[in-house]
Amino acid sequence: MQQGHIILVGSGGQPYRDYAFRSLAGRYRLSALLPAEPTWQRAYLRDWRTADMSDQGAVAAALKELAGADSAVLTWDETVLEVTAGAAEDLGLHHMSAESARRCRDKAATRGLLAAAGLPAIRYGLAHTAGEAREIAERIGFPVVVKPRALAGSVGVVRVDDAGAVAAAFDLAGGAAYATLPTGHGILVEEFLDGPEISVDSAVLDGEVTCVQVAAKRLGYAPHFEETGHLVKGWDGTEPWAGEVRELVTGAHAALGVAAGVTHAEVRLTRSGPRLVELNGRLGGDLIPYAGQLATGVDLVRAAAAVARREPPDLTPARSRTAEVRFVYPPHDGRVAAVSVGRAADVPGVVHAATLAEPGDTLLLPPRQPIPRLAVLIARAEDEAGCARILDRARAEVTAEVVPAAGEPGR
Repeated sequence: MQQGHIILVGSGGQPYRDYAFRSLAGRYRLSALLPAEPTWQRAYLRDWRTADMSDQGAVAAALKELAGADSAVLTWDETVLEVTAGAAEDLGLHHMSAESARRCRDKAATRGLLAAAGLPAIRYGLAHTAGEAREIAERIGFPVVVKPRALAGSVGVVRVDDAGAVAAAFDLAGGAAYATLPTGHGILVEEFLDGPEISVDSAVLDGEVTCVQVAAKRLGYAPHFEETGHLVKGWDGTEPWAGEVRELVTGAHAALGVAAGVTHAEVRLTRSGPRLVELNGRLGGDLIPYAGQLATGVDLVRAAAAVARREPPDLTPARSRTAEVRFVYPPHDGRVAAVSVGRAADVPGVVHAATLAEPGDTLLLPPRQPIPRLAVLIARAEDEAGCARILDRARAEVTAEVVPAAGEPGR
């Protein structure tokens, strides 16, 4: 039985969000506001509108056409989070506030508000020239991380170990782009945080934060921070860092004014304690919510919809297992001639195997292109070691022919 009307703003690509559409359509009447006519999304939708997603007035007008007495607004699209929050506010619809969305999206604002709230601080500065960036880096002390102020997906983010590399890092961050997200308003220079990185997904209703699941991030392509996979399990509070992380994540929501939504916090577990990298005011990407559902039975997509409707989400775990997402990358820059996951889906323990590139696609390794992936594999097992064994077997089934770009080996 369907339980109300959800208006989804934005979409994301089918390989990364089809599971989320499927989950919502199984519970709610689902409409969407999209930048173009729906294609694969159409099978899940009762209604839709198109609009210029950078125009808050146009988004508000389209939402008004779609909305009824039982409607709620939801987005998991980072590129339209601020516009959606502003439009919902204009219409009096329940959503994270526009100001909170802005604070989450602006990494410099996040840093300042966390420090003002007395939360564990990260030394940082905002640079508008390469010279300023070098001065900030020398004041902080190397290594540092140079990053765009308001992009996503680790695009343009790089570790810098000495003063001679700052200018190139500044140019990389300044020239980076991600969809329609804003650029040209400063580059952050931050202290490098040692230790492993995790993400924490939380549900927030009327200001009450509940940590639901945690993922260990797999990072690659140093000195860049490409997310090559995620090991996901439920939040049980037993890890030695759990209390500090919960306090930090909860405090960050309060400092940024995030009182509603399902959020995705990224945290470094440093020798001096946990430090917040960023708080994303939307559902996690990279199939992390799907992996979490496989591991715990908790559906964060439906939880986000419930929160949007101002209803208590169902966060009760049905199982306690581990799921891991692993992405397959090309061996070098080039044009994809062929890619297949072969019989990876037949490997016991594999729950998802799919290609992410098509013949003819050009893939450029970090930092030259955001998320240049060939395929994705997801495994479920009792623990991390079990996931690793399954994924290693499945990875052997993935094949690809990538014609090297000029200057690459074999060209």
